[in-house]
Amino acid sequence: MYDKILGCLLGAATGDAMGAATEAKSTGQIKEIFGGRVESFQKPPRDVQARGRKPGQVTDAFSIPYMLTNAIVQADGKITREIAMESLLEWGDTEYFEPFAGMTTRKAIIEMNRQKKMNTWDYIGHLGNKLFKGHYYALSSNGAAVKAYPAGLFSNGNVDKAIENAMEIAISSHDDPWSVSGACAIAAAICEAMKYDATVYSIVQAAKYGCREGEALARKRTDIHVYPGPSVAKRLDMAIDIALHTSDDKNPVDEMRDRIGSGPAIAETVPTAIGIFIAERGDGMKCICDGVNIGDETSAIASIVGALCGTFRGSRSFPEDYLDFLNEQNGFDLELQAGGVLSACENLS
Repeated sequence: MYDKILGCLLGAATGDAMGAATEAKSTGQIKEIFGGRVESFQKPPRDVQARGRKPGQVTDAFSIPYMLTNAIVQADGKITREIAMESLLEWGDTEYFEPFAGMTTRKAIIEMNRQKKMNTWDYIGHLGNKLFKGHYYALSSNGAAVKAYPAGLFSNGNVDKAIENAMEIAISSHDDPWSVSGACAIAAAICEAMKYDATVYSIVQAAKYGCREGEALARKRTDIHVYPGPSVAKRLDMAIDIALHTSDDKNPVDEMRDRIGSGPAIAETVPTAIGIFIAERGDGMKCICDGVNIGDETSAIASIVGALCGTFRGSRSFPEDYLDFLNEQNGFDLELQAGGVLSACENLS
C-alpha cells in the first residue's frame, strides 16, 4: 500500500512538472519549440504560465492536492467540504495562486476570502453566473479532477466512499454535476488501483461507475448548480472506444485529442486521461509523455494519468532519481506524505 500511495504522489507530481513546459501549446508547437516530443523535465518557455520556473517544479495541478492531502492527514483521514475549503484558502496564500489559479478556483478563493465565513457561503449562483454562460469549461473545469486522487487514497478500497469523498472535495470549488462526475471518476479509479489485484479493465470499470454515480448523486443535491454542458460519462465512453478500436494506421492519443479534446473542460480532460491510460496499458512514463505532448491542458492531463498509473504500478515504475529530484525542486517530502496517508488509512480502518 505504501508503494502504491507513493507511486500516486510521484506520478501526479511528475506529470504536472513535465506538463508545465508544454502547457497551452499545440502538439505541433511542442515539437517545434523542443525539437520533438518532450520526455523529460524541461525549463518552461517564456510564453507559458510556468515561465521563470525551474525544470521539475510543479504548478497548481499538483500543489493543490499536495496541500489538501496534508490537511486530510492532519484530520486523521477525514474528508469534508470544510477541510477542502480551508486547504484551498491556504493554497491561495502561496506563490502558486497568482500565476496558476484557474478561473473557477480563483473565483472560489476570492469569494471565500471576501465572505470570510465559509460555512455561510451559498455556492449556487456565485460560481454559476451568466458571465460564464458561453464557456461551460470555466465552471466544469479540470480543477475538480486534479485534486480528486486523495479521495481515492483515503477510501480504504471502498469505491462508494471514494465517490463520497470526491464530492466533498469537488464542491469546495466546483459546484456542478459535470465537475463532480469527473472528480468521482478519478477517485473511484484510484480506489480500485490501490487493490493488489487491480487490472486496467477493473480500474476503467471503476472510473465508469464513479463517473455516472457521481453525477447522479450530485443532481440530487440542492447546493449544485445545473447548466448545459457535455456529459463526462458519454465522453468517457468515446475515449474508451477510441483507445480500444483505433486502426493501426492512426495514433489513439491523436484521435482523442482531435475528437474529444485536451482542453480545460472536465469533459475533455478526464476522458482523455483515462483513454491514454487504456491505450498505454497503464505504463506510467508512456502515459505521462502522451499527456505532456498532447497539447493544451498538458499539466492536468499528465498529472491525472500519472497519479492513476503510479497507484496501479507503484513508485518503482518511475525512474529512481525522480523522487529526490522533485522533492528538491519543490521543497516536498513525498515519502513523508505517503507515510502519513498510510497511517491515516490504517486509523480509519
